[in-house]
Amino acid sequence: MFIYYIKLACLSLWQTRSLSFLAVLIIGVGISATMTTYTINYMMTKDPLPAKSERVFLVRLNNWSPEASYRNRAEERPPTYISVQDSLNLMTQNKAKGHIPIAGFKDMLKLPEQSAIDAEVSVVRATTRDFFSTFDVPFLYGSSWPQSSDTTGEQVVVISKALNLSLFSGENSIGRTLMLGENQFTVVGVLDDWHLLPRFYGDSMRAFQPPREIFVPFQTQINLELWTSNLQSYECWKEPENASVAALWSSECIWVFFWVELASADNKSEYLDFLDSYVREQQALGRFQRPILNQLQTGADYLQERRAYSRDSEIAVWLAGCFLALCLLNAMSIIMTKFQGKTAEVALRRAVGASSADLVQQYALETGIIGLLGGMLGLVLTQVCLYVSSQLYTHLSKDIMNMSMALMLATVILSIVSSLIFGLLPILRAIGVQPAEQLKSL
Repeated sequence: MFIYYIKLACLSLWQTRSLSFLAVLIIGVGISATMTTYTINYMMTKDPLPAKSERVFLVRLNNWSPEASYRNRAEERPPTYISVQDSLNLMTQNKAKGHIPIAGFKDMLKLPEQSAIDAEVSVVRATTRDFFSTFDVPFLYGSSWPQSSDTTGEQVVVISKALNLSLFSGENSIGRTLMLGENQFTVVGVLDDWHLLPRFYGDSMRAFQPPREIFVPFQTQINLELWTSNLQSYECWKEPENASVAALWSSECIWVFFWVELASADNKSEYLDFLDSYVREQQALGRFQRPILNQLQTGADYLQERRAYSRDSEIAVWLAGCFLALCLLNAMSIIMTKFQGKTAEVALRRAVGASSADLVQQYALETGIIGLLGGMLGLVLTQVCLYVSSQLYTHLSKDIMNMSMALMLATVILSIVSSLIFGLLPILRAIGVQPAEQLKSL
């Protein structure tokens, strides 16, 4: 009977193809508007590291000026950055599974054989090899630098797939060299496409932008005294002893994001105890003159505090949902018109023994097919809208404008289910026909 009902539904759709097409089009437009806004909002607010989010934390130490005043203790928040000396100290203590300082600098990038006029300004991300394992960074060629590079500050570099294509025509560039300013670096790894979103590990303003294209060891930046004052925010409650970069490294100036990966979520309190002990030791040396207020903050909490998520996207999703409901109401009216034209057919089927359940099954199947076609059309329109959005908002990562397979499946299911719900009234009205009255008019 199911195959028979499919044949009847297809025949009915063809007989009323104008109304059917209009219903499919209206549903498709409503589904597209909803899923476009939902996809963008979902990609911007989803958990980027679901398997690790409960054990990857931003370390925040209360290194504000002792003269800073607050109305009450609840208002006081430790800064999001820590100093270079604290970063090095925490890595030396080695109390976490992974230590990920996030720093950087600008320099002129070129190949050794190129002239200075061909060099371009590039932003370099300075971190440790733990960055790549903690944030599940995929590699196209090679791998991250060895542990010794983090310790000694070797001049090695990991570059992005796009930069490898630009500099080396996409070939395996492991062992090749490039110049950053006056310093020569050896390529040890090339990243593959990396879809971590939002990129919570750095400045919240870059949470939805592509990653940096060049990565070097944090210790290398320290050794070579590479510093760009206008690249990132930094604060100094106590000025460095002199204007040298080395003095900046040993000062109370804070500008390094410092993330840790713990072995498990249960180690959080233990690591906080370690931080408290560390700060007390530093206080004995005259540092950290404010109350101990250390924190371990998740990436989601950090982005929420920095207001990286806009409420506008959530409002847009609700408005799109209202638009979908309006489209479905219009589609319901069209389906009702379709079924009203079938009163004679319903009466005849009822007269030859078809039950209400049979008729509900037949018309629900027809409505479901309309929903399926509307969902498929909506999926196509959604992909078009996401592509157009990626071209308009070029400052955002194109990964935000991509639907996962789960979202694609949800799009079609949403269309079918919502069509069946809004098609329930037309179906009930259609099967409520009194056979005797209709048969008299035949």
